[in-house]
Amino acid sequence: MSELLDIEALEVNRELISIKKSMTQEKINMYISAAEDYNPIHVDPEFAKKTPFRSTIAPGYQFIAYISELMTRDFGEKWVTGGIMDVRLFRPVLPGDELTAGGKVVEKKGKGTGNYIKCDVWIKNQRDENVVAGYTEIDC
Repeated sequence: MSELLDIEALEVNRELISIKKSMTQEKINMYISAAEDYNPIHVDPEFAKKTPFRSTIAPGYQFIAYISELMTRDFGEKWVTGGIMDVRLFRPVLPGDELTAGGKVVEKKGKGTGNYIKCDVWIKNQRDENVVAGYTEIDC
């Protein structure tokens, strides 16, 4: 595991090191099996061909978790126990998509004995299109 960010040295406009992920049908199937959400848009290619997406799609919670992975890597337990995420989905994630989850510190304030940190966050696909965008907040 990498070291957590040094909150005292963290400055506004600092970009977080991105995380890259590949989406596959196998990953979707594993997630669906664990979540027990067998919506055919996720697991049935023949059904999915008849939808506007023309393909199966990954469940939103599956890839939104990549933002949480990014925040956990950089802020650790403070993110896990008290972080807030507010994001919007803009387009579907299909098998074969290459995703990049990233973030940027946009606000930092002292708060009591700690700091309040706000980050703009996003997930982009291989065409540099926003799949997800929003913000996170954390007291650390």
